[in-house]
Amino acid sequence: MISVAIVDAKRDVREGIQGILESSDGFCCLGLYADGQSALAGIPEHPAEVLLIEADLPDMQGADCVRLLLDELPGLRAIMFTNSLGEEQIFAAFKAGALGYISKVFFPSYLLNAIREVKAGGAPMSPAVAKRVVRSFSQLDNPLPSLSKREYDVMALLCKGYSYRKIGERLFVSPNTVRFHLKNIYRKLKVNSRHEALIKAARVGMV
Repeated sequence: MISVAIVDAKRDVREGIQGILESSDGFCCLGLYADGQSALAGIPEHPAEVLLIEADLPDMQGADCVRLLLDELPGLRAIMFTNSLGEEQIFAAFKAGALGYISKVFFPSYLLNAIREVKAGGAPMSPAVAKRVVRSFSQLDNPLPSLSKREYDVMALLCKGYSYRKIGERLFVSPNTVRFHLKNIYRKLKVNSRHEALIKAARVGMV
C-alpha cells in the first residue's frame, strides 16, 4: 500500500486525486492540504510515502515546501503535479529535492504509474518536462564536459526517468552496459544516485 499526501489549492483537484487513489488497489490518501503552511504542519504528523504537490501554492512555491518537508522527512518522495512547465520552476523543484515532475493533463493510469515509479526510486516526468530538461542540455555548449558522448546520451535518458532496461533498449546496449556507463557518470559527477546526478546536472548552469 503506497500512502500519498496531496497539496493543491483547488479543492476539486485534491478530491479528484483522492478519489482516484482510493478507488485503486495498492494506494491510500493520508492527507489533503490547500497550501504550504498546512502541509508543513500536517504531513510531519501524518507522514506519507509519496507527496503530490502543485508548483504554485497560495502562500509559497511548491519547491520551497518540498525543501522544508524533506528537512524533516528525508524519505519522502515528492512529485510536482502541475501545469507550470517553465524551466526555472522545473529545475527549482529538482534542486529542492523533488524526484518527479508531471502535468495535470493525465490519464489516471499515468498518475498511478508515476506514483509507483517514484516509490521504486524512479524519476517520472511528463514528456513536455523531459523535453525541456533535454533541451536545456542541448542549449549549453558543454554543460557536462567530463562525460563522453555515450555517457551524455545515457544522462539525457536518465533525466527522462528511464529504467536501466529502457535506456539499454533506446541505445541498443545491455542493461549491464548501462550500469557501467552510470557508474562512470556517477564517479565523474561525484554523486551516488540517479537523483543526485539529476540535481548535479541542473546545477551545472541549467537554471
